[in-house]
Amino acid sequence: MRLEEAKKKYHGEWIAFQVSKESENPEGNVLLHQKNRREFDKKLLKSGIKNVYITFAGPVIPGEYSIFF
Repeated sequence: MRLEEAKKKYHGEWIAFQVSKESENPEGNVLLHQKNRREFDKKLLKSGIKNVYITFAGPVIPGEYSIFF
C-alpha cells in the first residue's frame, strides 16, 4: 500500500507506517492506526514497533481554526 492510500483509508487517524520501498509516495504497510493520539502512543509502546514513519492522516488544524505567526 502506498502512503497516500493509507492516509485516505485511515483519514483522521494516527498511522505507524513501515516503509518497504522509498519514493516520493513510499510503499509499505500500516502497522498501527488509531484516532486517539494517547491510545496510539500506548499501543505503539506496548507493541515494541520501531523504525516506522508516524503521521497524522488529516488536517493538523481543524477547518474552523486558523494559526497566525
